[in-house]
Amino acid sequence: MISRIHTRWLRIGLALPMVIGLIGGLTWALRPRTEPETAQLARRELQEAIRQLDLFLQTYPATPDEAQGALERARSAFEKAAGHLALSRASEVRQRQTDFHQLQDLTAARAAPEVVLPLARQLREALQRMLEP
Repeated sequence: MISRIHTRWLRIGLALPMVIGLIGGLTWALRPRTEPETAQLARRELQEAIRQLDLFLQTYPATPDEAQGALERARSAFEKAAGHLALSRASEVRQRQTDFHQLQDLTAARAAPEVVLPLARQLREALQRMLEP
């Protein structure tokens, strides 16, 4: 029969590696990132924003509610990329944020596809240009 002292040490021995792993993982995740690393992350998020805008363009005429979700995901992905992009393209980032806001307002108001889709296409093209170096 294992005594209480041995059981306590066994628990400590099992918990200690997990705590060390957790601290190490958090330290690695929160480390400062290098310029190429953040550029790659921003590029990935821009690509996701473009994919979501493509989905928005496909679904808005038939199902505006579903399209609104795709638009929100596109905006969220863009906002993740905006921090890095604002370092070199601040005015362009502000303009795209304004475009997203305007597009969300039109979508929420259930504007006609003839009004919404051209703006969404322009925004998609602008994001595509931002992918280029």
